Amino acid sequence: MRPAPFEYYAPTSLEEALRLLSEKEGAKLLAGGQSLLALMKLRLLTPTALIDLNRIRELRYIKEEDGWLLIGAMTIYDELEQSPLIRERYPALHEALYRLGDQQVRNRGTIGGSLAHADPSANLPPVMVALKAQMVAARAGGGRRVIQADDFFVDAFTTALEPDKEALVEVRLPPWPRGSGGAYMKLSKREIDFSIVEVAVQMTVGDDGGVKEARVVLGSVAPKPYRAVGAEEVLAGAKVDEGLAARAAEAGTRDLEPPSDVQASSWYRKEVSRVLVKRAILKAYARARGMEQ
Repeated sequence: MRPAPFEYYAPTSLEEALRLLSEKEGAKLLAGGQSLLALMKLRLLTPTALIDLNRIRELRYIKEEDGWLLIGAMTIYDELEQSPLIRERYPALHEALYRLGDQQVRNRGTIGGSLAHADPSANLPPVMVALKAQMVAARAGGGRRVIQADDFFVDAFTTALEPDKEALVEVRLPPWPRGSGGAYMKLSKREIDFSIVEVAVQMTVGDDGGVKEARVVLGSVAPKPYRAVGAEEVLAGAKVDEGLAARAAEAGTRDLEPPSDVQASSWYRKEVSRVLVKRAILKAYARARGMEQ
C-alpha cells in the first residue's frame, strides 16, 4: 500500500521548521522516519505534510555544559553509541543503544525521533526516565520549555508535546555524582527486535556501600515506562547482595500487570521482569562501587 498524498518540506533551520509546523495543519515532523513512514504506508497515519528535519544541522550534537550532557534531537543512534562520554558516564544508555536494532537502524534513527514516537517497546524511554533526563520542547516564535522524563511519556505513542505546535529539540542528561552506576537489560526474540521486557537501573551508592538513590524503570510492560517504586524503596539505604536484589525485584514487580500479545503472555512478562530487575540491580550496584565496567 502507498501513503496518501502529502506535501513535503525540507527546512534548513529550526525556526523555519517550527514555523511550518505551526502553519501546516495536520503536518508531521520527519526525523529518521523508520516508524512514521511504515505507518503512513499502512495508512494508519495520513499527514497532510511532512517536515523533514534532516537538513537542520543545529539539531545534531553531543556536548557538555555545566556538567550536563546535551544531545540534539537529530543526533543519530550510531553517534551516541560511539560517544566516549556516554559510554563512561551513562552505561545504561550505551547498552540500550548498542542493543537497538541493527547497524542500518542505528545509522538512520535519531534520539529525538524515538522519544517523540514513544513506542512502549522502544529501548530509550525507560533509560531516559531512569537517568532523570530532561526534554526540551520548542515552538514557533522562540518559546521553549523543559519537560522532565517522568512527565514526558503520557501513554502509548503519546507524549507531553503539544501536537502541531511543539517539537522535541534537545535531550539533557544530568550529572550523576561519584559512586553512581547504571545498567540496561532486555529480552527479545532476536537482538534486533523490540523488547519483550526491558529494565533500566541507575543508582548512587555511598562510601559505606548503602544505596543513596535508585531508579528502576521497566519497558514493554505498560503503555509508558513503568517506575518500579517498590524496588526503589527496598533499595533505599541498603547494601545490595543477591538476597536484597531478589527482594527488591519482587517488590518492584508485585503490582505489575503487563499486557499479553503475540510475543508473550502477561504471566511470562511478569516472570521475566522479576529476573531482569534483579540482574540489573546487581550490575548497576557493582558499577556504582567500581567493581564492574
